[in-house]
Amino acid sequence: MPTLRHLSVLASVLFLFSCNRSADSNLATDTDHAHMVDSAVTDKRADDRDLVYSVPDSITSAAYVPDTTNLSPEPDQPVKILIEGLFHKEEVWQGAEKKQWIGLLYRNGSYEIRPTTLQVKTVYDPVRDAQQANATDKKLISGRQVIGGDTSTLLFITGLAGIKPGAVDTAAYDSAVLKPGQKLPIRFKSKQFMLTAFGDSTRTDSTSSTYAYTSYGWRISGTKNGKKLEQVLAQDDTIDNSVYVLHWAGDLDHDGIPDLVADLSNQYNRMKFALYLSSKAEKGKLYKQVAVFESNRN
Repeated sequence: MPTLRHLSVLASVLFLFSCNRSADSNLATDTDHAHMVDSAVTDKRADDRDLVYSVPDSITSAAYVPDTTNLSPEPDQPVKILIEGLFHKEEVWQGAEKKQWIGLLYRNGSYEIRPTTLQVKTVYDPVRDAQQANATDKKLISGRQVIGGDTSTLLFITGLAGIKPGAVDTAAYDSAVLKPGQKLPIRFKSKQFMLTAFGDSTRTDSTSSTYAYTSYGWRISGTKNGKKLEQVLAQDDTIDNSVYVLHWAGDLDHDGIPDLVADLSNQYNRMKFALYLSSKAEKGKLYKQVAVFESNRN
C-alpha cells in the first residue's frame, strides 16, 4: 500500500503533468481530485519518485541551471501550511525549510502531531521549465520539491501555538466528495457534525451524465457548548470541473470538536489546501480557516 508521501507526491506530479486534460471530464461520477486520489492507490509510478523528479533522459541535465530568481517571500499570516510534492517555484516561499514545523503524521494505524522537518529542493518543473526551454532556449530548473523528514506526513504546520505533540483523535466519515444536496455525517466520539454541500447543477451534455456546478459550497452544523451552530465553510460562484475534497477530520487542538483539512479547489487545474480549527472560531461559529496552501498546474 502506498505511503502518504507516495500519495501526496504522485498527486502533485499528476497535478502538474495534466495541463492538457479536457474541461469536459465527467464531473458527475468522478471529480478530478477524487480520481487523482483513487488512482494514486494503484499507480505503480508512485513507487519511483526519482524518475518523477529527474530531468527527462532526452535533456542533458548539465545544460540546466537552478533558477533562484524572484522567490516568494514568507506569507504574511500567522499560521502557514505545506504538503509534500512538486510545485512551481513561487508557490513555496523562500526559507520555508528553516521554520519550526509540526507534522500531522500517520503511524501504526493512527494519527499524531509531532515536531518535524522538511526540505525544499530545486527540481525540474515539467510544466514551466519545459515551456521556458521551448520558447526561449533557456534551460532552467525552477520547480520546488517539498520533502518531509518523516515519510508519513499528511500536513506540515508552522506558527500555530498551543498544539501539544501526541496522539490525535480522528473523526469518522464515509466519503470525501459531495455533490450539491448531499450530506456527510462526521462522527466524533459521541458527537456528530453534518457537512452539507449546496449549489446548483446543470447538465452540460444531454448524452452523458456530465454536470457543471455554480454557487457551490459547504455548510457545516453541530453543537458547541450546548448550542446548535451552523456556518458556511466555503463557497465559490463557479466550479470548473472540480469539487471540494475532505482529506481529514480530527481534534488537533484538543477542544472536543474535529478540525478539518480540505482541498477547496474551484478549478480542475488548481489545488487549495485549507486548515480549519474549531478553537480559533469566532463567537457563534464552529470553525475558522487559519491557513491555506495553493498550487496551480499551469
